[in-house]
Amino acid sequence: MAENTPLLKVEHLSKDFPAESGFLASRLAKKVSAVNDVSFEIHAGETFGLVGESGCGKSTTGRTIMRLTQPTGGHVYFEGKDVAAMSKRELKEMRRNMQFIFQDPYASLNPRMTIGEIVSEPMTIHGVGTKEERMETVRELLDVVGLNPEHINRYPHEFSGGQRQRVGIARAFALKPKLIICDEPVSALDVSIQAQVLNLLKDLQQRYGTAYLFIAHDLSVVQHISDRVAVMYLGKMVEVSDWKTLYAEPHHPYTQSLLSAVPVPDPDIQKSRKRIILAGDPPSPIDPPTGCRFHTRCPIAQAKCSSDVPEFREVKPGHFCACHFAEPFPIKESSIEL
Repeated sequence: MAENTPLLKVEHLSKDFPAESGFLASRLAKKVSAVNDVSFEIHAGETFGLVGESGCGKSTTGRTIMRLTQPTGGHVYFEGKDVAAMSKRELKEMRRNMQFIFQDPYASLNPRMTIGEIVSEPMTIHGVGTKEERMETVRELLDVVGLNPEHINRYPHEFSGGQRQRVGIARAFALKPKLIICDEPVSALDVSIQAQVLNLLKDLQQRYGTAYLFIAHDLSVVQHISDRVAVMYLGKMVEVSDWKTLYAEPHHPYTQSLLSAVPVPDPDIQKSRKRIILAGDPPSPIDPPTGCRFHTRCPIAQAKCSSDVPEFREVKPGHFCACHFAEPFPIKESSIEL
């Protein structure tokens, strides 16, 4: 792989699901456009944050990249190779270098397996080392993630949520992958535990040089760990930039409204801030709005927004936005007083 080649390149990725509605045959032809024309790159050792509200297609994007679900359109290139065109053998080899950390630490661990068996399973599947060598690696990993190696024969129900997520992280790092897709890995944890897990992920990244696709709905969590951040809305990417620029000068009204909801530790500043409250609920992905998908809730929408799809364009070097009226802080004042 050339030095400037991205580790992961996603081009115009789309994923549709059939939408069935009981006995109504007319609905069988409908589809849910979960991911629509998504493109981005991740370089070695980088953390790329993917943020948006529930149902916007973040997790589907991660699962489609790893080919846990087959894409409807577009391409995913890992180390320059098209993931969708890989044979079973190539896919298995790719998954040695691309692992997954799941959202729910209670559902993602097999309750019938010991912690040692869970963490060593990837090494067993890929034939790495002898059984003794694998158990020694498991002990080292448990120590690295802050768990007692002597607990190797315990079962998941004997651990707390934060400890179970550490087990999931140890499992993801068992094969020393080049990329880990983190699907909301801290959303099910207490806030104090969230900080510990985020710091652990950053420490492990420095130790192993692993790249992350970090999926979350909490902008403050994404800010803490990401180098670049992408914002999704209803299956489409609306803004991408490095995290400092995105937080300092959001160019998309949806990004600005999300940032207005992030609390600030200083009570004086928090008291003077204006919340931007969006009208209505997110539209159904079965029947998304025409033109810009955000126009039905956007405070600055005009006639062209309902008819013309905005181009995902570069508004500043490295800063991309899909809005006809993209500019720093496009919503000048909130229409709702709190």
